[in-house]
Amino acid sequence: MRKSKAAALAVLTALLAVGCSSNTSPAPAAAPEASRTSAAADHVGALPEGIAAIGTSVTVADGSWKLSLELFEKTEPTSSAQDVPTGWQTLRTKAVFTNTGPEIALLPDTTVTVRYGDLGRPAVLFHDTGLSGLPDPDEDTKVKPGALFTADLGIAVPAQAAGQRATVTAETTEEGLAQAEAVFFEGSLPGTAQASSDPSPTAPSSAGAVLPLGSWYDKRLRISALTLGATENGRRSATLDLTVVNDQPESKPGLDVTVRVLTGDDLALAATARPVLDYADAPIAPRRTATQTMQLQLPATAVPGPVTVEAVERDGTRATFDGQAK
Repeated sequence: MRKSKAAALAVLTALLAVGCSSNTSPAPAAAPEASRTSAAADHVGALPEGIAAIGTSVTVADGSWKLSLELFEKTEPTSSAQDVPTGWQTLRTKAVFTNTGPEIALLPDTTVTVRYGDLGRPAVLFHDTGLSGLPDPDEDTKVKPGALFTADLGIAVPAQAAGQRATVTAETTEEGLAQAEAVFFEGSLPGTAQASSDPSPTAPSSAGAVLPLGSWYDKRLRISALTLGATENGRRSATLDLTVVNDQPESKPGLDVTVRVLTGDDLALAATARPVLDYADAPIAPRRTATQTMQLQLPATAVPGPVTVEAVERDGTRATFDGQAK
């Protein structure tokens, strides 16, 4: 079923770019694909099957278009830049669509998301002068046979993301079709990578064990420590990260995990959440990981104090974590 992008864009901040610029002149002669693949792959090493190196071209929209992404470059935001989190670095790239069909065609409805680092944390797409992003589907952008359409994308990441891996998901929906097609690209963000403080998956837990918050369950699921925020009207804000590993050779649709937060020794149910990625059915790339931060409201009388977090997967598997909310 096709996702409702308009609603997702209104709620989530990961897809913020609208509008675009195009070049409908015939496509210039491209560099040999093998050489472009090698140049981009040098930044990230061997890639899993199903993920293309940034700088290469892949077929999308049922074979009627080709899409490529340019390597990320640093850019300085202008005073017109919108939705850049404070202290984050700004980058740019180009998404280039080529109409490979024999007729004038509408540009595929396209959604782009970016996740960085081993845990797949979300970057933010922003728009700025010269970085107008992807067009709204209602614009019905037409492209001649053999011509290009170029979208200039702005991407914001925290400073500590420099030099880390970036995985880009592009979901395209061809005119007249309801089913979106996902393709994945990968490269490195500009800068020098620092030693990561993110924990790697550890050995599988024993059946029925209660794990400390911040550890891994079965090398594929992690619940971070819980961080408390401000108190208002008897409720205390809190954040919690859910990390899910897709260890399969195909993409995984969404996180498919329900999180229950219980407080105190009597395990009183304080909050339930079913976190989603950038939009409800956003896929996780093959052999890659995604992390999403949950915003919670807990009874102010229950925290600080002991918390137990239960993660329930779609098949009913339950993983239990506990620790202190502080």
